[in-house]
Amino acid sequence: MKKIICLILSVFFCSCFISAQVLTARSVADESAKEDTADDSIVYIKSNLDKLTDPAEKRALYAFLGALQEQCALFDDARDSYAAAAAIAAGDAPGMPVKSSEQLVLDAVRCALSSGDSATADSYLNSAVRNSDDGTIQAYIKLYALWSSLCRAESSDDLAEPVVMLRTYAVLPSMTPVKPAVLLTLWYITGDDTYADSLRKEFPSSPEAGIVTGTVQLLPAPFWYFIPRKTGAQPELITDSGSNAAAADTGDSEKTADDVPADVQKPKKLQMGLFREKANADSLVSTLTDKGFKPYITTETRASGTTYYIVVVDEADKSLEDNLKTAGFEFCPIF
Repeated sequence: MKKIICLILSVFFCSCFISAQVLTARSVADESAKEDTADDSIVYIKSNLDKLTDPAEKRALYAFLGALQEQCALFDDARDSYAAAAAIAAGDAPGMPVKSSEQLVLDAVRCALSSGDSATADSYLNSAVRNSDDGTIQAYIKLYALWSSLCRAESSDDLAEPVVMLRTYAVLPSMTPVKPAVLLTLWYITGDDTYADSLRKEFPSSPEAGIVTGTVQLLPAPFWYFIPRKTGAQPELITDSGSNAAAADTGDSEKTADDVPADVQKPKKLQMGLFREKANADSLVSTLTDKGFKPYITTETRASGTTYYIVVVDEADKSLEDNLKTAGFEFCPIF
């Protein structure tokens, strides 16, 4: 009888040990992909973080979580996840993306800037990452530091120095790794199509080129909303034929309006902004109202429990998009 009990206990403990060993960053990531929504995936990953005891596995899962949160525009959460990953002194986990701690810090900086939090971005940039001997890392540090200064700009008058620096960066060989982002920023804040042309010619396959040609939608993050532009500057989308277009055409160029069902030809609403703080949403509503638009706020509570305040306007006709772009606002269509 004792032998049987010992055998059962041995099998039990062995099974527990094997189960514990099976739980890895890769296995959690794979299981999270089976959830119904991205929010559910985030909740699932968070619930398993503390179950990982190997530092490398936990570091990799934090980084994976940050990437997922960033894709969902949860920039504050993504910033914290990337920072948590960077703080863990460990190597890379098998089967997961390889990222250095310096890259993770820059990911956290990017997310801080995406939410308009230049103070946190600066604190990360002034950490040990400044001592990196990696040329690409240093290029991103310079770019992000300049983006941080743009976050603090209050009017187009504050753009003179950043524009000079960006123009310098555009020709420096050491800044080549971030040149597409430099050119996009110059085009965005000055409205000078020379920079859009450079993107199309030098980096035709880049996401930045996709933005200026209208084949890629610029995510309406607070960073892009609130950066001032030079007085009178309004960048226009450049079509592949070289002509300007007031709005992006992301559909099949061979299709006509008659080929598309009437109920899907145009969006029902335009999302102007998504915020965690209602005060920020109220501020955008006030700005839009002052410009003659009729915005309002809706809310959305994610599975994580976080409530977001979404500023939208109802799409009456195509002229509304043109008027919003002319007034300097970015938006995402809601069909």
